[in-house]
Amino acid sequence: MIETLRHKEAFEYYYSLGDKRSCHKVGIKFAISRQSIEKWAKNFNWKERVGLRDIDNGKKLEAKTDKTIVNSKADYRAEIKTQLGILKAILNKVIQDFKKNEILDVENVKDLEKVINSYEKLCKLDLLMMGESTERGELKILDAKQKLISKINRITSRGTESEDTE
Repeated sequence: MIETLRHKEAFEYYYSLGDKRSCHKVGIKFAISRQSIEKWAKNFNWKERVGLRDIDNGKKLEAKTDKTIVNSKADYRAEIKTQLGILKAILNKVIQDFKKNEILDVENVKDLEKVINSYEKLCKLDLLMMGESTERGELKILDAKQKLISKINRITSRGTESEDTE
């Protein structure tokens, strides 16, 4: 049996029914007996074609989702880069004003503390946005981890050296 345009249209309708697909529904739509539709389905491998189409559509959907995620991440990175630029400009302005003794609205020690706290917060925000640690405890842990890794490397390299000399 050769697949005609009518057979292809019937398959497309069958596929479009999704989870509710049946030869009976296709038969009603095309005014053909259920038995004839079942014969078409068997002769033209409708079940296998549905599976292949689902796999193909799944891959297309996955690619589209991946593209959307990549674009979102790129947009996010661009936004962070812009925000980092603004933050750096603010920090530089504060530093320059401080160096020139031109800090505005500082009339007493309490005002100065507010300025310093604001500066510290800006610095922490800058570090966070660059993916850096903002707490001394984190730095100590990272330093200890690095020392441990160095020690392990020295010990393992000694073992390798002694094996090489034997």
